[in-house]
Amino acid sequence: MSQHIQLELIDVSYAPISLASEPSADVLADIHLTVNRGEWITILGMNGSGKSTLLKLAGGLIRQGVRGSLHRAGSQGGKPIPIVMQQPDAGLVGSTPWEDVVTLLERQGAPADGLVLRAEQALREVGLEGRMHQPLDTLSGGQKQLVAIAGCLAADAPILLLDEITAMLDPGMTAIVCGHVRRLHQQGTTVLWITQRLEELLPGDRTLVLKDGRIVFDDSAGALFRRTASEPPDSPGEQVGFVAPYTVKVGWELAAQGIELPFIPLTADQLAEAVTGYGR
Repeated sequence: MSQHIQLELIDVSYAPISLASEPSADVLADIHLTVNRGEWITILGMNGSGKSTLLKLAGGLIRQGVRGSLHRAGSQGGKPIPIVMQQPDAGLVGSTPWEDVVTLLERQGAPADGLVLRAEQALREVGLEGRMHQPLDTLSGGQKQLVAIAGCLAADAPILLLDEITAMLDPGMTAIVCGHVRRLHQQGTTVLWITQRLEELLPGDRTLVLKDGRIVFDDSAGALFRRTASEPPDSPGEQVGFVAPYTVKVGWELAAQGIELPFIPLTADQLAEAVTGYGR
């Protein structure tokens, strides 16, 4: 495997182990996926499409019932990579952010030398330097998600695996959490980001769409709603059942008038950017 490749799945399928006489149906089927170091990949799909299962497979949390070839670089001797979920409370073990991350490292057998410094640095990286010793039960849901992310960073997780971590957050806190994760990515962190919110995507994001356990789209977010024929709906997003935002419909209308934007915008800010960049 190339040194630039962090995760590689070749013809991977997964069916849960069943005690019944009939074998279980595949939850994931014929997955081909290469994740390069420093890449941001957004994973979309309807409920039951296999998104969370794919993330668990990538993290090494699922081992039995897997067929095909899966390689993970920098996987810490085969240890699973932690996943940050919608509800962070279930995985938080300390009474403060500082205690939570330090305790996590101790449980993982991290060397005592430098352990506290690693924990504090990780908390600074997610913007919690001023709340390290604040009781966890006084933090907002988004701040707790940042504590969980700090734990992953302190534990040297080779990839940030984030499963709809903004699903329970309000727009303001969503923007803060997304902003911190985007900054970590800009600093070189590899991110796999599951979401149902199209407004969280940037036009250049590599985006995967799962349907019935298969990857049916692997391209930029700006191509998700790009129509190619005169008879809609034929864009990849429409074909899997996503409801097009208003800005996408504006992009379609402009295309119908011969104005092809560089990408199909998912938010008002992206629409402004696309229109400003038209013809350049």
